[in-house]
Amino acid sequence: ELLGHLDNIGKYGNYGGSGDFDKVDRENSQLRQKLVRYGRYAEVLKYAFPKLKEKMFVTTSKDGRMRIYSWDEETGGTMHDYDSVIQYQGTSGKIYTWTNEPTDDVDIGGFYHQIFQVNTKAGPIYLAVSTFIGSTSLAGQAIKVVKIEGDKLDLNTRLIQTNSGLQNSIDFGYDFFSVVDRPERPIRLFSFDEAKRSFQFPIVIEDEKTPQGRVTNRFITYRFDGKYFVKIS
Repeated sequence: ELLGHLDNIGKYGNYGGSGDFDKVDRENSQLRQKLVRYGRYAEVLKYAFPKLKEKMFVTTSKDGRMRIYSWDEETGGTMHDYDSVIQYQGTSGKIYTWTNEPTDDVDIGGFYHQIFQVNTKAGPIYLAVSTFIGSTSLAGQAIKVVKIEGDKLDLNTRLIQTNSGLQNSIDFGYDFFSVVDRPERPIRLFSFDEAKRSFQFPIVIEDEKTPQGRVTNRFITYRFDGKYFVKIS
């Protein structure tokens, strides 16, 4: 069923499809509803979904308690519109799903392709990495703190200590063509050191040649000190 909806999104969407907004909107809505409904089963969280991964992004945490499904709604233009459904196991052992609604204060944006996990005495902290496509050249990446509190998903915990105060996420924009030669897809600009409980991302410089931001070989590193992620370099 999920693969069928994704095929129809491609059939009716703006990228090679008929551009039928009503039909593609219906398919996106049905796909989201089914991920939310079927995602409440433990068997779904455990299943690897090899075929689904060929058509959408499916990323799972190391402990298997959290997974994010992301797909291109194919309703955008050079700026792509993505939707996501988060599936997670609560402290009770029950499986839940969460998806962004227009009335929510939380905007999950982009597509998710990595989940880093930091284990603490109070439970795991998840760092979800997403990519935003603004145009052919303009892109952005973000890392976001996500926690499971009891049977609730907490998307607002501020654990990253920056110069402007505690934040829930860090993001930056860049020119895609400054990293176009890298072999991996999607491009992975955030990296994680499990032993040191730290993540790092490149310094991006805006100059005359790359006003949208050139990705450099220098990095900013944040390490978890037992309470917060603090900048160490």
